[in-house]
Amino acid sequence: MPYGTVLDDFDLIYVYDGSYQGFFSAIFDAVYDRREPAGIVTGDRLQLSLGARYKEVATSAEKARRVSSAARQKLGGEAMRRVYLAFLSSDDGRETAIYRYLMLGFRLGRAASSRLTDADVFRVSTLAQNVSRETDKMQGFMRFSVMEGGAQYCRFSPKNNILPLVLGHFASRLGPIPFVIHDTGRGLLGVYDTHDKYIVSAEGFIPPEKSADEKSFERAWKLFYDTIGIAERKNPRLMKQLMPARYFRHYWDIAP
Repeated sequence: MPYGTVLDDFDLIYVYDGSYQGFFSAIFDAVYDRREPAGIVTGDRLQLSLGARYKEVATSAEKARRVSSAARQKLGGEAMRRVYLAFLSSDDGRETAIYRYLMLGFRLGRAASSRLTDADVFRVSTLAQNVSRETDKMQGFMRFSVMEGGAQYCRFSPKNNILPLVLGHFASRLGPIPFVIHDTGRGLLGVYDTHDKYIVSAEGFIPPEKSADEKSFERAWKLFYDTIGIAERKNPRLMKQLMPARYFRHYWDIAP
């Protein structure tokens, strides 16, 4: 899409490709331009407005490395971990809050992280906690099915973009077992082939059939569930309170 020419008397919004490197490239450009961004957004979230101009940022590994290295040196590794988690949040204002947090960190160093009275520091900290909390919950609820060929498959639809986090977690847990994690909400696949892990688009992806053993296990589970269950004591409402619907629809697919 075409973007307007940058003029000094207009608010400047940086538009990047959605990647972590692209985001740090936008920060580099903002610092180099000596402009306080009116916003840092991805193209699909861009809302054109009067009184603003837009700069499309080209992702640069070198620019991203320089910003990340400088920020890590000033704020420390724990703060950068918090920044990464906040970046994975679904919050629309996350990029601008992170930018301001980093600028504060460049001025104050590691002391910036403890300034929770600052709105941006508090927001980044809260977003990071929310992402971390959802990751922990998802990892406990996620269930893999064995597919034909021996690979395992799991689908989920998290609120935040936690696929990179759960992909790394299960790669270390499952070791020699290849698997695919399908983020159905974002249309992404986290793939682990026992050597490398990567994230790709799920466009055109059709999950393979479940293995015969997997189908047999599911039938056995349903039989067990029906056998021990007491119809008068079934309480679907309570079940959904204990497991929210966005978890329930994926991980109870083998329940009656």
